Amino acid sequence: MSEREEKWEPVEGIVTPAARAVVDEDEGGLVVTMMFSEIVDGLTSNLHINFGRVPAFTVYEEFAHPWLPETPPPKLTGEWARFSFPLLQIRDSEWMISLTKQLSPYPVLIHYRLITLDQIVDVLGKPPKVTWVNRET
Repeated sequence: MSEREEKWEPVEGIVTPAARAVVDEDEGGLVVTMMFSEIVDGLTSNLHINFGRVPAFTVYEEFAHPWLPETPPPKLTGEWARFSFPLLQIRDSEWMISLTKQLSPYPVLIHYRLITLDQIVDVLGKPPKVTWVNRET
């Protein structure tokens, strides 16, 4: 069985790629802000994803990600159709399978993959709180 990337749509309005991700981790957990407002002619808001405490996350430059899907990931539409949809869930995750022993204390985890123009962020966690936030001026 090979892993599959599926579109994850926790909010409406994702119509462009994200320029980059701002990843912050502290004692409260992991927060990723997807910077949509930095795309020319893109959205005016950014997506704030609060994962809380997670057992694992990684950040890769987009060209150095170790897992290449067998099938192309879901794409955006319209003028952005050549770009991957920026929020994905990974089914039958090779990364999660490789960590089975270490993850046994966490019975229910989801593998999220966040794709930007420059980075790919993978997170193993529970469903996060997701909200649009106005860009900082």
